[in-house]
Amino acid sequence: MTLSRTPLSLYVHWPYCSFLCKFCAFSKTRATKQTDNTRTALALLRELESTLAAHKDKQLRSIYFGGGTPSLAHPDHIGRIIERAGELVPLAEDAEITLESNPTMAEVDKMRGFRAAGVNRYSIGVQTLDDRVLRQMGRLHTGAEGLAAVDRAREIFGGKVTFDMMFGFAGQTVDAWGEQLNTALDHGDQHVSIYQLTVEPGTPLYRDHLAGRIRVPGDETQAEMYERTVDICRKRGFRQYEVSSYAKSREAEGRHNMAYWRGQQYVGIGPSAHSRFVDCVSGRRVRQVRVPDAARWMEACEALGHGTAKVSEVGGEEARQEMVVFGLRMLDGIDDAGFREVAGCALDEYLCMEQVMQYVDRGYLTWSTCGKDRLSHCLAPTERGLQVIDTILLDILPAV
Repeated sequence: MTLSRTPLSLYVHWPYCSFLCKFCAFSKTRATKQTDNTRTALALLRELESTLAAHKDKQLRSIYFGGGTPSLAHPDHIGRIIERAGELVPLAEDAEITLESNPTMAEVDKMRGFRAAGVNRYSIGVQTLDDRVLRQMGRLHTGAEGLAAVDRAREIFGGKVTFDMMFGFAGQTVDAWGEQLNTALDHGDQHVSIYQLTVEPGTPLYRDHLAGRIRVPGDETQAEMYERTVDICRKRGFRQYEVSSYAKSREAEGRHNMAYWRGQQYVGIGPSAHSRFVDCVSGRRVRQVRVPDAARWMEACEALGHGTAKVSEVGGEEARQEMVVFGLRMLDGIDDAGFREVAGCALDEYLCMEQVMQYVDRGYLTWSTCGKDRLSHCLAPTERGLQVIDTILLDILPAV
């Protein structure tokens, strides 16, 4: 199957947040009384129509509403975007349609409306159960409210609820994190995403860190937290299938993110959204980036029908690197046959195989036959290798 015939995923960026978290580096805008949600929804619909029209021969397998905080939108606006997307590109019967939310009561009360609008998977940013840390990070909910939101979501989206947790906050110990994770998983459904806190440049957390007001745990402690995470999730029935993602079954794995990691096509609309697809005219792989500023993006959509800031061709080397970097985030790894279709060469022709085999011998990678006929090869990280995959990638990728 060539990339031009692969399923399509749609990302919709809702830019507004009711509060700005200190650790967040994503594009977002503080919602105010002057925020015009209807105007934003209409701009998203205009951009949707101008960008999806060229993909009508494909099939939408996933839609993901991220942000920002898309649960601040009215369910009717979310429903109209889903409906119009399905009119422009056929929507798979089993399409995964995810919406992100924070566990504030105002958002929890809207869950049924989102379910009726067509959302079938709900993602909640719990982050931590420590109320002190929540306040410190600028969040407006408590740990108890986070768990209550998960419980409520399971009543409405049973089997299709995921939530985010983070470790590595200032003052956190390995044991305290383990206890907190176990408590959170008591309320879990079929999926959970668990991230290490990253101090991103340009964020308030970064400034606090530089000024010495916040000290996160050291690398060794964070590594222990990661190992504890994997161990607890395994014991609780959650299989780690990606660096930060755990699911109780194959069916529960997040389909939308898998499209990114497998090098499939996706279209993004909204401020700062990215797209990667094969142009239907030239047959070339293309990347698009939307205007990051919400106000300027909206004005561009109203004037031009879209807020595209940059269009560039994805060259062969870039495509190959992306396939390896994202593919080795997953325990399933990279299928050589799929890599050939996108990259135009075999994995063992592209990678530094001497380094690869050294990591295989040391138990960090596997290089084995795969596929129905067992004629292809698959390169995959072990659980041990997944923990240090960034270092491995530096060694096995060819110098550019």
